[in-house]
Amino acid sequence: MQNPRNTGEHIDDRLLRMFAVCARLSGLVVALVGAVIVYGQTCEIPQLQFGTGGVGVSFILAGLSLWCLLSTRFKKVFWTIGYVLAAAATALAFLNIGRYFFGLELANMLAEQSFGDFELARLITMAPSDSIGIGLLGISLLLMHVNIRKMRPAELLTFGATLISVMTLLGVLLKIDTFCVFMSCARISPVGGLTFTLLCLGALFSQPTQGLMSLMVSKNAGGIMARSLIPAALGIPVFFSWMRMQMQQSGVSDDISLAVMISAMVIVFSLILWWNAWSLEQIDTARQRATARLRQSERRTRMIIQQAIDAFIAIDAEGSIKDWNERAEYTFGWMKDEVIGRSIFDNVVPERFHNQAQTGLKRLLMQSEGTASNKPLEAAARHKDGHEFPVEISLFPVIIDGESMLCGFVRDITERKQVEQRFKEFYSTVSHELRSPLTSIRGSINIVKQLALDHLPETATGMLDIADGSLDRLIRLINDLLDVKRIEEGHLNLELQPLDPIKIAKLAVDGLQGMAAKSNVELMIAMDNLAIFSGDADRIVQVLTNLISNAIKFAPKGSCIIVRAAKSRNPQRVRFSVEDQGPGIPSADVHKLFSKFGQLSDGRKKLGTGLGLAISKAIIEEHNGEIGIDSTVGTGTTFWFELPLSKEIAAIKNEQMTTMKIQTVGEEDQEGRTLESSTATNVNRE
Repeated sequence: MQNPRNTGEHIDDRLLRMFAVCARLSGLVVALVGAVIVYGQTCEIPQLQFGTGGVGVSFILAGLSLWCLLSTRFKKVFWTIGYVLAAAATALAFLNIGRYFFGLELANMLAEQSFGDFELARLITMAPSDSIGIGLLGISLLLMHVNIRKMRPAELLTFGATLISVMTLLGVLLKIDTFCVFMSCARISPVGGLTFTLLCLGALFSQPTQGLMSLMVSKNAGGIMARSLIPAALGIPVFFSWMRMQMQQSGVSDDISLAVMISAMVIVFSLILWWNAWSLEQIDTARQRATARLRQSERRTRMIIQQAIDAFIAIDAEGSIKDWNERAEYTFGWMKDEVIGRSIFDNVVPERFHNQAQTGLKRLLMQSEGTASNKPLEAAARHKDGHEFPVEISLFPVIIDGESMLCGFVRDITERKQVEQRFKEFYSTVSHELRSPLTSIRGSINIVKQLALDHLPETATGMLDIADGSLDRLIRLINDLLDVKRIEEGHLNLELQPLDPIKIAKLAVDGLQGMAAKSNVELMIAMDNLAIFSGDADRIVQVLTNLISNAIKFAPKGSCIIVRAAKSRNPQRVRFSVEDQGPGIPSADVHKLFSKFGQLSDGRKKLGTGLGLAISKAIIEEHNGEIGIDSTVGTGTTFWFELPLSKEIAAIKNEQMTTMKIQTVGEEDQEGRTLESSTATNVNRE
């Protein structure tokens, strides 16, 4: 019967392969020895007559049968041949059994047949013990692939044949006729006995993962002992019996040879037993240490779970609760003894979410062990008193003792949701109660400047300009904060439509001509013949405006900033870029650029909120696009982003570009790119 613990990781694959090779080789070796015996009998060569002709024929049939039945290719053909050969060997054995024990006339008639000087009896007769052994082995070969209630009848029959072969071999070596059933040991060849033993072992090795033989390939302590004691129990008596026979043939008396044999066997068996006891002691010590470490780890894990600030719940595939820590008792109001074994759907999950929770449970259990969800899930939970509250759940599947389970940490986020609600109210206040008055104040300042432009002193005019600039920065900060909040909440709604890259770039550049003029920087547009792309016009202009304004802040006076729209390496995308000739950005600082409130400086004061690039990144990613930077210190920086083309792809007509000012920029722009240039000079940069 197969030991369930000797499967999978408990089986030594190296031994498994070795047993398979040995079984096939034993079949071939036995068939070869049988052929030699038959040849010796037919040619009357005494030196080759290791057994009767019947034994030789049986060896050929049984050996080839074993080899065929172990074939892994063309199973149907080879197994059929193997069963036929096994049946023939069995029939020959039972023919002799019928002759010896029942006086079967057919057997006697066949034995008396002759062909000239050659008697058929030479090829069909065998000793009674050989007949019984071959018969048992033949039946076991016929039943090799049969399992009855997890038992292998073939294995039991092979053990019986092995016992007969070993006893016969010992009888030959010790000259004890009692061991040689039904005949004198003097008539049995040791080679024949060894060959039959080899055949029995090959049959036992044929399926080592099943039945009692599974112990031989086990990695456990029982397997280690079996591999050392069983071969010793079979081999040592045979070996020392052979040694005694050699001593007797050398003239040593029977008493001395017997004493030497017994003493040697006792010493060797004692050493083997001592070695196995020592090995078991080492294995047991290692097991106890491992068990102690495992228990310590379990206690530590249990302590961590019990003291965790989050509720811990473990459920099985049916939703039954298997574990529940102290924090879970506080969070849900149920004591551990009250919920263990009960369904989580009855105690924790609100009824209206049962179907969704059951579907999610099945999906998560199908994931690999230890794979946590990408991010915590927000859900509603039910307290013992019946009220519902929001929770955040981190789930991960595990397998314990072969059982799939789902573990999770649950956090009550009621307070966080209340804080978030207050933040929403705050942002609403900022949006409606603060931004609107600021816009009105700014409009009033502009009216005052226009109406009293010639009547105000220079100092007052400067103060109005400062106030106007401060209001502008404050409004931008409020707008940026509101954008960040929309992005975090996933409320950055986009109105996607087909857009013309030239028009989008021109809108962004036109809006920054004044800023460029103040900084004595030239803005230029470079365009390829592009297709329509898909996007939200206001948001794309917002991104371009942010990138261009950043470039203006860092560009040297008198330099040129090129806003370029070109074909991407990906034919399904369009690429926008803003190239400046500024100081460049060290590679170590690049990762800071797209983070919130991340700002870099070249030592000069730079006005801004530090949110522009973070917002730009979110807008581009919301478009399923990509944004990045290429920069070389001392040469300049290029910010770029790519967006998918519109589904209605159409090339921009050349005549659409005639509305723009055409300017050639160097010989490298002779490939049809158009440039729009607006230059502002002799104005000091802020």
